[in-house]
Amino acid sequence: MNERERIRLAIAEWKEKQLPSLKERRINMKLFTGIDHIIDIVGTRRSGKTYLMFLVAKKLFEQGFDRDSVIYINFENKALYPLNDRLLDELLNYVLEKKAEKSFLFLDEIHNISGWEGWTRTVYDDYKGKIKIVVSGSSSRIMAEEVSSLLTGRHVSLHLFPLDFRELLGFREVEVDGNLPPSRKKLAEIKALFEEYMKFGGFPEICLLEKGVRNDILRSYYDDILYKDIIRKFRVREVSIMENFARFFFSSVGAYFSFKRGKEHLESMGVNASTRTLLRYTSLLEEAFLFFFLPIFTRRVRDMLKYPRKIYCIDTGLRSAVSPFSEDSGRTMENIVFLKLKQMAFADPSLSVNYWKDRK
Repeated sequence: MNERERIRLAIAEWKEKQLPSLKERRINMKLFTGIDHIIDIVGTRRSGKTYLMFLVAKKLFEQGFDRDSVIYINFENKALYPLNDRLLDELLNYVLEKKAEKSFLFLDEIHNISGWEGWTRTVYDDYKGKIKIVVSGSSSRIMAEEVSSLLTGRHVSLHLFPLDFRELLGFREVEVDGNLPPSRKKLAEIKALFEEYMKFGGFPEICLLEKGVRNDILRSYYDDILYKDIIRKFRVREVSIMENFARFFFSSVGAYFSFKRGKEHLESMGVNASTRTLLRYTSLLEEAFLFFFLPIFTRRVRDMLKYPRKIYCIDTGLRSAVSPFSEDSGRTMENIVFLKLKQMAFADPSLSVNYWKDRK
């Protein structure tokens, strides 16, 4: 099949698709209906990017839009392969043929198509107000400097994390009245769920599974992130070094990190790696949203570079599944607080997150 046939087959499948059962998440619909900007939804695998797109699409259907004006395409769909930018041109042709007053394009994992940035910019410039584009990606390359430069002033990034604890309560249908203290029974239920949250984290699917299978599914998530989003995509050759380095980070959540310490840890296991290699692997782990590296609070850039950074992971459940002997309730809670603060900082660019340490 040529590009026209492949993209129209994908649209036909979308028009016949039954949306899955969707749980509510806190979203600002004004981002999707109140502004013309391109919305890029970024986050790690399985954090709910696709379901968020479906949830927004559902709300648009409720407002009267139909499947010709609200189109979802997943660019990890093998039926679309081989991928190229002509698929995007054919998608635009289809939208223009339909002559809808307003169209919404949800383009999942769009970073798999080379040149998507220029295409989205052109569509935005030529059809602003008529075609709204929402894109997603599992890699922070969707936010890379060259992408931001090309789309400057035209896009808004929506960073999607696994569920925070309040969202988890909603997923588990536990209502909390903010005006009244919870009863003893409700408080006991909330505390039990928080214990679960610390151990199994906030990936949406995990929260609704039986406890006995959660660790197995979490390990499969981790394998997909490490081997598909990092090792395979970036052609990592020293696979064992990357594997051991990632496990080292999980065991070090909430601790201070320096490349010297990481190098010494690997050497103690008989693994030799150059600082240059570790620097690259750290960058890749960060790009895949698996880990965050937090600098010290200081007003002097030189001091920021001099002091070690603190390590945090995207989900405490992943840590429990990958490094079960590293569990520590204090560091786990610190990681949970960090993730909430990081979400707030992503939502409000005027905020930043750092750790504080003085001479004492």
